[in-house]
Amino acid sequence: MRRPLMLALLVALVALLVTTRFYPQVTRVEVLGASHYSEEEVLALASVGRGDPLLWITKWRSDSLVQDPWIHRARIIRHWPDTLSVAVWEREPFARFGETVYALDGTVLPNVSTEQKELVTLRGWGPDRTEEALTLLRLVAEYEPEVLSYSPSGFDIRFSDSSLYTPSVDLLEAHWSGFVAQSEKRIAVYPWGVSVQ
Repeated sequence: MRRPLMLALLVALVALLVTTRFYPQVTRVEVLGASHYSEEEVLALASVGRGDPLLWITKWRSDSLVQDPWIHRARIIRHWPDTLSVAVWEREPFARFGETVYALDGTVLPNVSTEQKELVTLRGWGPDRTEEALTLLRLVAEYEPEVLSYSPSGFDIRFSDSSLYTPSVDLLEAHWSGFVAQSEKRIAVYPWGVSVQ
């Protein structure tokens, strides 16, 4: 008695899975938040499109989206009975070091237009201090830095109406209030405090 019941349940489950493969299907797709990529490119990255079985599209598709360096976060939402929303939050180009372009979180962004003029210029010599430079830029981003130069001795950051010198991120963080209070002048951060010129 138990075996026929289990067999009937198994047949019903297989029938349900086969049915969901064909119904409901995605007939309408909307892409939200994309500016670097077109709607078609976002859908290709997510491997979804019209005609796909709606119930077979899971959150794992959004995981494939965030593998792309331009996509910071993604969310795929199914709307019964036939609509799919793909929302993406893209990274923005923030700084350029030679031909390499970085987002604010330090991700290297490929294929950035050469017409991007608003990027912070990064340059330096000596041992590579790019990661520390990007951390500094995140710290002072709201003050709109224009150029950051590094050397073995420290970092010079130029803003539109002021500049900052600091030997390290840690020293700037330790004397942050001094920087904020004098942020419209030439400031140098030292282990013993902040010097204003």
